[in-house]
Amino acid sequence: MLSELDKKDTAALKGLAISAIVFHNFFHLLGPVRENEFNFDPSRFDVFLHAFVHPSTAIQSLFAFYGHFGVQIFIFLSAYGLAKSHWNDPSSWSSFMWSRIKKFYPMFGLAILFWALLAAMQMGAVWVFEDTGPHLLLMFAGISNIVPGLGLPPVGPWWFIPFIMQLYAIWPILRWLTRKYGWQGLLALSIVCFLVTSIANPVLAHSLINLMATPIGRMRSICLGILAARYPVRINVYLAIPAFAIVILGSEHPAFAPFVSLASVVLSLCLYFKLRPLFRKSRILEQIGNYSLGIFLVNGIVRVPFLEFARTPLSQLTLACASALVTFGISACFHYLVEHARRSSIPVPQSTAIQVAEPVDFVYDTRRYAETVANVVRTE
Repeated sequence: MLSELDKKDTAALKGLAISAIVFHNFFHLLGPVRENEFNFDPSRFDVFLHAFVHPSTAIQSLFAFYGHFGVQIFIFLSAYGLAKSHWNDPSSWSSFMWSRIKKFYPMFGLAILFWALLAAMQMGAVWVFEDTGPHLLLMFAGISNIVPGLGLPPVGPWWFIPFIMQLYAIWPILRWLTRKYGWQGLLALSIVCFLVTSIANPVLAHSLINLMATPIGRMRSICLGILAARYPVRINVYLAIPAFAIVILGSEHPAFAPFVSLASVVLSLCLYFKLRPLFRKSRILEQIGNYSLGIFLVNGIVRVPFLEFARTPLSQLTLACASALVTFGISACFHYLVEHARRSSIPVPQSTAIQVAEPVDFVYDTRRYAETVANVVRTE
């Protein structure tokens, strides 16, 4: 059952999802293949098939067209994690949001600083502050995806920043709805949000606003995550086969297109469970999953210099792997810096503080100190 997914599973799933996203973000900028993520065009599937049948471009086209479904896995896991760890959280809304900001924004701020320094060296500091400053402030405020023309920033998948903060903001409502109306309430909410998105997006397109960059447009994956955490949902081949069919049919036919995102999550989870023992043993995959936030934020920055030299199919594959390795390395460094800063800020109770015996000699009970720090971390 999906409710049995533990931290090792979610780390492995994040590792797989972020790997798909990194290669998608690289390859979809190089060739003619474009994805149907924020809008739909049936002709894109024909372009994908034409590139996919050639061995030299099969991998590139596969990631370019379908790799963005890794985002759906992150959305599913975000809702799943909230429903597992914050279902009975007595904290107020403001306390909950502050805990999310403290966890999420240090890495985001580090990525922004990294990008701003590189952009300033190339475009000048004035451009960074005047042209992108307001956009970044709205992104930090969690509303850039509902401001005309700012929903899809030019740097990486940063539309996800306001998206996830908006999900956190409405989490108490989603929890209340599930408690009061059960899975029927989640189903009704999914249908309502789908209808709102279908009706509103053509109207909002004139203002360059797309609800697919907000929780409203992704509510089906969010509700599936809550269902998976709170109900005995089981994924098997009887769901995987129709899910696979919907993913293929929805790539070309408009009637099936609205169900592709949900079907992609179901199909991905089924494939994961089939290979679950193998994925759970992979320490590399687990580490990539643990660094996934940093990878998500910096991969759009790192790929830029590699794209210029990716002119042949072989160089595209080679440089995509090189870009991914550099991205993983930088993200690991950022992860270390953020974790080190977080641990340094944890207060140590006076009773277990380090005792100074001599000016240069520290004597303390290591075991008690470690237990105290662990207790503090659990209570945060």
